[in-house]
Amino acid sequence: MKILIIGGSGFLGSHIADELTFRGYEVIIFDKKKSKWLKKGQKMIRGDVTNISSLERAIKKSDVVYHMAAIADIGDAMENPIKTVKVNILGTVNALELSKKYKIKRFIFGSSIYVYSRQGGFYRSSKQAAELYVEEYSRRHNLNYTILRFGSIYGPRADVRNGLSKIIKDALKTGQVRYRGTKKAVRQFIHVKDSAKSSVNILNKKFKNQNILLIGRQSSKIKHLLLYIAKVLNLPKKMKFDRKTNHGHYDISPYNYMPKPAKKYFTNTSIDLRQGILELISEIKKK
Repeated sequence: MKILIIGGSGFLGSHIADELTFRGYEVIIFDKKKSKWLKKGQKMIRGDVTNISSLERAIKKSDVVYHMAAIADIGDAMENPIKTVKVNILGTVNALELSKKYKIKRFIFGSSIYVYSRQGGFYRSSKQAAELYVEEYSRRHNLNYTILRFGSIYGPRADVRNGLSKIIKDALKTGQVRYRGTKKAVRQFIHVKDSAKSSVNILNKKFKNQNILLIGRQSSKIKHLLLYIAKVLNLPKKMKFDRKTNHGHYDISPYNYMPKPAKKYFTNTSIDLRQGILELISEIKKK
């Protein structure tokens, strides 16, 4: 079976590619940059999700599509809302349209625990919109899917914007453990290799057309993790916390989104429906 990973050169995408290759699948990676971790037998196609012609070359050769490409940093999304729409929403729709055209067996979408949160800013908004498109394509065009909502992932190949990687790098540089958030923060960290294994396990048919939450089994208080990091690095146990929640991020659980109900509003003067229909008929006849 040929499996395409859109965004397969990135942190999580490259680990999913490794796991698929390990299990004997034929792997195609589609990304703007060549993967640093390309393995023997994996095929690389350079391209951008916003360029539908380059994306088509990759999808038409595939049986299953993992769509992992996105602007994934909350701060980047906050600063670039238009680019976030183009990559995270339009890029997803491009992949969905081509998956429909080439009768892809399963469209696997990399989403986020933030998707039904009050936090996450434009990143959350884009992922929520993209999920709705995935589900609507399934209803309209019988495109099978699995949505994977990832929690706090850590591990090798992460860049410095990744939560734990940033804490450790800053500590090594400054000699102090610092967290850009409050002491109340709690996370359910999951290692990237465990995330990758779970992301491949969901190819089982029982996960078809399901939304799956992929998080760690254990909740960890950030302050306890910071103490452990300080101990391992032989740094002072006195840690620095910002006094407010890191902008766009959550303290405890972001999985608490409730849509705001719309309030009914009626204007004081109202045109009668029958009168309005007569006016509309008159206007159309004039045209």
